[in-house]
Amino acid sequence: MANIEESLLELLKTKAAAVGMKVIEVNNLEEAIAYAVDVCDKKEMAQHYLKMDAGKVVGLGPTEVLHAKKKTMAVAGLDDKSFKSLSKQCAEKDIVVSRDKLRDMEWMAGHDVGFAVADRVIADNPTLVMACLGENERLALSVGEEYVVVASKSRVVKTSFDLEDYLNDLMSGPMYTEFISSSSRTADIERVLTIGVHGSFVIHLVLTEE
Repeated sequence: MANIEESLLELLKTKAAAVGMKVIEVNNLEEAIAYAVDVCDKKEMAQHYLKMDAGKVVGLGPTEVLHAKKKTMAVAGLDDKSFKSLSKQCAEKDIVVSRDKLRDMEWMAGHDVGFAVADRVIADNPTLVMACLGENERLALSVGEEYVVVASKSRVVKTSFDLEDYLNDLMSGPMYTEFISSSSRTADIERVLTIGVHGSFVIHLVLTEE
């Protein structure tokens, strides 16, 4: 069982609800994978904003809006065994899944779900700390319409100050570290709050017991 105080878990849930982040509790990573596949299967299919030339994709942009033929999931941070399990479940739902060379994927213009494992979770913000080792990890959590992020309860801390030593070690070398605090939003355009401008519309934080 993960070692986490009930008060810390309640703090995380309260703060997450305030910014529209969904918190789900499961037993293990396998159940988290099943949850992510279910989210992708049930959501409305993403729209792709692509530049087209003679029926071929030549770049990204609002030239044409296309509906994908299949739903898509970009994955980061899973070991080979877990990725194999995820791929099998996605295949059963006719979902395309990838974790390599994501920039080359045409559907990266607007994939359905980004799935990743968080290194730490800060409760009082709340914030997901993603230690991305390369571009694929960042892309998986950059252009998806929904994010499903998994973290063990043992990796939840109360404040950012509790991560001082961890972050010092993490940033001693090259690293694409991300801090994700809520769904992408802006009010720059005529002071109207818009969700999902530079990232996801919805974040699902799945907490595991192990």
